Amino acid sequence: MRNDYEMVTVRDYVNAIENVRYTSVSEVEIEKEVEKYLLNQRRYETNAKIVEALLA
Repeated sequence: MRNDYEMVTVRDYVNAIENVRYTSVSEVEIEKEVEKYLLNQRRYETNAKIVEALLA
């Protein structure tokens, strides 16, 4: 049994789903969760930079 997998970055995934018309509610929910995750990641990075600057 052979599985062919392709690596995709999160940015490529988000760009790919921007032009997709959804066929189910779960796909819309997945997109919202991915967007929420990416927003939280940016917040964490910003907070880390602020803490770094305060400690330096």
